[in-house]
Amino acid sequence: MNDRSSYVIQRHNEEENPHSQKPREDRGADSGGGTQRQQRRDLPARRHQSAAVFPLESEGERGHDQGPQRDEARSQEQGEQCRGRGTDCRGRETSGDALRPDYRIDPAEKKRELGLQGPLKGRHLSLEIRKNLLSIIDEALVAGETLAAIAATLEINPRAVYRWRQAAANPPKLHGGAGGQNKLRPQEIKRVIEYAKKNPEQRCRRIAYALEKKGTWVGKSKVAEILKENGLNHAWDPSFRKPDIAPEDMLRHEPRAKNLLWGLDWTWVRVADKHMYLTVLLDWYSRKILSWTLSHQVTSHEVVAVVTDAVAIERIEQLPESALKPLLVADHGSPNTSKWTKQNIEVQGLKLWLSGIGRPTGNARTERVIGTLKAEEIKLQDCYVDEAEAQKKIAAIIHNYNFNRPNMGVGGFSPNAVHHMGRKALMERRKSGRESTRSSRHVYWKSQEAMTVKEC
Repeated sequence: MNDRSSYVIQRHNEEENPHSQKPREDRGADSGGGTQRQQRRDLPARRHQSAAVFPLESEGERGHDQGPQRDEARSQEQGEQCRGRGTDCRGRETSGDALRPDYRIDPAEKKRELGLQGPLKGRHLSLEIRKNLLSIIDEALVAGETLAAIAATLEINPRAVYRWRQAAANPPKLHGGAGGQNKLRPQEIKRVIEYAKKNPEQRCRRIAYALEKKGTWVGKSKVAEILKENGLNHAWDPSFRKPDIAPEDMLRHEPRAKNLLWGLDWTWVRVADKHMYLTVLLDWYSRKILSWTLSHQVTSHEVVAVVTDAVAIERIEQLPESALKPLLVADHGSPNTSKWTKQNIEVQGLKLWLSGIGRPTGNARTERVIGTLKAEEIKLQDCYVDEAEAQKKIAAIIHNYNFNRPNMGVGGFSPNAVHHMGRKALMERRKSGRESTRSSRHVYWKSQEAMTVKEC
C-alpha cells in the first residue's frame, strides 16, 4: 500500500469518528509551530475529497455575515432595479439606460474648455470667467455634490465662491478702471505725464500725492500704469533687504496728537573741509521738524538750545498743568545723558526717554527724517563752500520738507498740514475731493456718450 492510499484511509476514519483519540505525538501539543508548518507542507494535495464536502462548506459560510461581499451584491441588485425603473438610486431621472458621468470629470473638462489649467487659488480671474465657473459649480450642486468636492476638482478656494456670488448679487454702483465711468479724463492723464517729465526722479506714490495737492485726484496704481505706458517708469531695483530689528516699546504706540512725542538726533555735514553737526528735533505725530541748528560741535548746550526753541515755538509753557507734556526720545550720547541736560529739560516740563543702547530703531522716526535730508540734500553736496551756504541750503530743504514734500508716514500729506489740521481732517478732505472728482468724471463720460449717439 502506498502513502497516498494510507493517507486517504486515515482521513476517512477521522471523518467517520471526529472524536477519536489521537496519539500524543500527532496532537501537536508539545511540537512547536515550525513542526506543524513542516507537517502541513508535507501533506499531499487534497484531490481525494469528494464533491459532497463543498456544498456543506458553502452552507456553513452562508450562515455567517459576508460583510463587503454582501453589500456589493446588494448594491448591484439595487442598481439593476433603479436602471430598470429609469431613475438612479437618489430618485433622479436618468437619460436612457446610461448612468450620469462622474461629477469630478465634468467640472474638470469644462474648466479645460475655458482655457484654465492648474490651481486657480490666488490667480486674478476676469468677471466672465468667474461667471462661467459659478455656472459650473451650480450645475454640480444641483446634481447633489458638495461645494468642497467641487472646489477641490476645480482647484479653487471655497471661500472665493461665496465672494463671487456676493459680488454678483451686489454689484458696485460706480465701476472704476478703464472701462467704467470713473475712467480718467484725457486732461488728467496729460497732467500726470507732464508732471512726471518735469520730475523724473519721483516715483508713482510721490507723483500721486503731489498732484493731489494741485487738485488732481489720481491713485498711485493708476499713476504707475500711466508711467509704464509712456515709458516713464523706473526700473525695479531688487536691492538686498536688511533684516528687521524689533523696535523698542516706544515705537509700538502711535501718538494720537501733536506735542506728545518728540525725537532728537544729529548728523555730520561737511563744510569747507571741516565737519559740522546738524541737530534736528521733530514731532513724531506729524513728522514736522520743529527746530534745528548747525554747530561745530554737539554738547549739552546745543541740545538744550534746540529743545528750548521747540518749546517756545509750540508754546508748551502755556499749557495747563494737567495737560500732557512732550516726551523727548533721544539716544545714549553724552550730550543727552549729562546731568545738566536732564535738569534743563525737566525744568521746561518735558521728560527724557533714552532708547536702547545699540538699537537705532528706538528713535527710528527721527533717523528716517535725517535719512531723507541726507538723501535729498546733504549727500548731493560734496562739500559746502562755507557755513552761510550750508545754512541757506539746509534751511531750504527743511522748509520744503515741512510744507511741500508729501510724507508717506502720515498718509502722503505734508508734515505742516498734519501738525496744524490733524490727520482726520485731511483724510475727510481727501475723501470729499475724490468723490467730487468721481462725479465730474461721470458727467464728462456721459456727455461724451451723448455726443457719440448724436453723431451716429
